[in-house]
Amino acid sequence: MSEQPQYPFALPIGTQISGYEIVRVLGVGGFGITYEGFNPVTRRRAAIKEFFPRGIASRENATQVVFSRHDNDVVTWALDRFRRSTTELCEFKHPNIVDVLNYVPANETGYMFMEQVEGETLEQWLRDRGDALKFDEMRTVLDPICDALEYVHSRKFIHRDIAPDNIMIRKDGRPMLIDFGAIKIIAQTAQTRAASGRSYGVAKQHYSPPEQLDNEAELDPRADVYALGAVLYRAVTGRPPADADKRKNDLILKGADSYVSVAQSARISLPHSAIDVIDRALSLKPADRPSSIAEFREGLREESAQTAVIKPVETVKVEPMPTPGFSGPGAKASMPHEAALAPTNLLDNEQATRAQAPRSAAAPSAPAPSAEAAVVRTRSRSSWIGIAAIATTVVVVAGVLSAASSGWITNFSDNNDTNTNTNTNTNTNNNTNNNNLPPSATAKAALDRADKFAKDGNHAQAIAGYGETIQLAGSDNATRLAALKGRARSHGVLRHYSEQIADLSEVLRFEPTAVNYSLRGTAYWFANEYDRAISDQTQAIKLEPTRAAYYGERGRTNMWKKDYISAIADFSDAIRLDPTAAYYYARRGQAHANRNDFVRALNDYAVAIKQAPADFDYYRERADIYVQRADASAASRIDDLNRARADLDVVIRDAKTIFAADYEKRGLIFERLGNRSDALADFRAALAREPNRPLSQQGLRRLGG
Repeated sequence: MSEQPQYPFALPIGTQISGYEIVRVLGVGGFGITYEGFNPVTRRRAAIKEFFPRGIASRENATQVVFSRHDNDVVTWALDRFRRSTTELCEFKHPNIVDVLNYVPANETGYMFMEQVEGETLEQWLRDRGDALKFDEMRTVLDPICDALEYVHSRKFIHRDIAPDNIMIRKDGRPMLIDFGAIKIIAQTAQTRAASGRSYGVAKQHYSPPEQLDNEAELDPRADVYALGAVLYRAVTGRPPADADKRKNDLILKGADSYVSVAQSARISLPHSAIDVIDRALSLKPADRPSSIAEFREGLREESAQTAVIKPVETVKVEPMPTPGFSGPGAKASMPHEAALAPTNLLDNEQATRAQAPRSAAAPSAPAPSAEAAVVRTRSRSSWIGIAAIATTVVVVAGVLSAASSGWITNFSDNNDTNTNTNTNTNTNNNTNNNNLPPSATAKAALDRADKFAKDGNHAQAIAGYGETIQLAGSDNATRLAALKGRARSHGVLRHYSEQIADLSEVLRFEPTAVNYSLRGTAYWFANEYDRAISDQTQAIKLEPTRAAYYGERGRTNMWKKDYISAIADFSDAIRLDPTAAYYYARRGQAHANRNDFVRALNDYAVAIKQAPADFDYYRERADIYVQRADASAASRIDDLNRARADLDVVIRDAKTIFAADYEKRGLIFERLGNRSDALADFRAALAREPNRPLSQQGLRRLGG
């Protein structure tokens, strides 16, 4: 066994742990050493983190770990916490989070076994691009990491260690969160209890928020928001922000924050909204930061009507930004709208774009803002399909909202026609009480004007017009109801979900019908309030238990909650009520695939394709599932990759609209099958349609094309 002289306390190369041989040291921290391990039998590699707190641990006989007797209590506590953290992390399953595989006790300590991620760190990736980096390119990396962090936070975890060297870009292009900082909380607690008084470095310079150094502080998602803001700051400026501890000291000693704002230091073009959200994320006070990853991500989305681009500044000497008190950068920035954005992490760009058009004739009609309108195109968890979605996540919201607004307009137009036609007699008292208004400003006239604004796409004016109608309506409840419905529709188009929900709640006071519960349920769904959405959708089902659409909508919500068993049950009920609807078979198939039940998933897609052979989305989705199964099982890998290729062949040959992703995905399959020439041809075809697709560009570079 050879020694590793630069790491005097590391295990010797060749040491065996649970069938894995130590190959090399990957990294050393204050509380552990991470190795690369190789299993000569399975030919698999793993990253192995050893519990080894520096200062109170040493070795005997090259491998056995021994601790100071003075620190016995804290070591016992910390080792047990390390074991329990590993067990909890083993339950995390997300395509952009490194898999924690196992916990192994050995050598009087413990080892966390993790997936070995092949690729380069984000830091290396950024250095390779330098000033050539584009903001959209960085955003394609960051969006999946945001997805992963939202998943982590939903499980009541804080990552604690986000930095460019803890984000890996796999060889296939997928960004991955690695090296969870759960061990940092162990270190933070342990160092206050250890007799040695040893510090283990629980904060990462430049990237950790100031509260992470406070033993008394309870961290929440805003700690990860700070670190993610620091990562993006480093990406767009070429250097990390000033360290939080230094900034605090500068405020106390110099009266000025040494933080340099993004607007002063960015090397690439950025929208104002991105500059603002990065500065806010790096506020020293948690209360001044975006409250969640979702809010942080929203600030990175470029709104076409409000976008202004900051050009890179010339290299100049920049003075520190004065900041009164401890209010961090961006403390005066206005907060984004309180309503959450529509979910984005389960849709492809191309699928969202197609959602703007009506579904095929085989899709069931729905009385609600239709789940059947292709809102629930779920993204495959397969390695390369998830990667292909990364490059296009940003435009998903617009597609989803277009589909939703189409559903709203269709649904409400019938109601508005009925209500306005049956209420031609306006309230004469309103004319008496509003002599200062134009003669046409009756409730009916105001409603007609608001409807026209909405029809023309002027939804802000429509909302004002509907509000005027409500004021003028007096006791004319039918006109008031029509205005509430119209205003709810326009709020939905503008993504004012809390206002939309308030209007629909008022509608339900007048009309507690299944369709109105369904509408509010969909509004809750867009606002990410899934439990409330399910409550309304369940009420709609109780009122009209024979409508397949309501089961489909609840199934959609359960899919987004990742409650796939409930989703399968709902889609099965929808199929029972409408067995000719290809859409429900496809969605149930996706739920089965998300549970790795590939046989049932492929059976459902076979039915969907048989019932709707001209809906090429189903071929695309089935190709995703074949690749997913190929990744999960070596036994059928080549066959499944060829089946996926065959489905994409059908799309590229027969579909009226072919997307860059179709060629890109097939190119990735050809590459995995060893067909270099066809892979190069497909990557070029993808780039001919969309010149800035990173995966296709990377594919050409890999293959020397």
